[in-house]
Amino acid sequence: MRETAMKQILKAAYHRLGRPAPAHVAAAAAALAALALLAVALFGGQRLVWVVSSLMSLVTLGALALVWNESRQTRLEARASAERAEVTLRRILAAFEVERLAAERRRAAERDHAA
Repeated sequence: MRETAMKQILKAAYHRLGRPAPAHVAAAAAALAALALLAVALFGGQRLVWVVSSLMSLVTLGALALVWNESRQTRLEARASAERAEVTLRRILAAFEVERLAAERRRAAERDHAA
C-alpha cells in the first residue's frame, strides 16, 4: 500500500516526536486549530471565517469517523482475542479431562489385574 507524501511527512514527525499518545496529539492539534481560527477571525473577512470554520467542522467530522473506526477495529480485535482465549481454555480443559479418564482406566486395569 503506497503512502502519500503528506502521510509520510506526518508519520516521520510523529516518530521524531517520540510517538506521543494520541490524546496529546489531538490536544495539540485542537489548540493549533483554535489559534488558526482565532487568527482568521481577527484578520480575515467574513467569508474567509465561514470557509475556515466549515473546513474545521469537516475535519472534526473526519476525526470523529476515524476514532469511531479505530474503536470498532479495537472491539473486533478484542472479541477475536477473547474467542482465541476461550478456545485455548477449552483445549486445556479437554486435555485435563482426557488425562483424568486415562488415569481412571489405568486404575481400573490395575484393579482388574490385581484381582
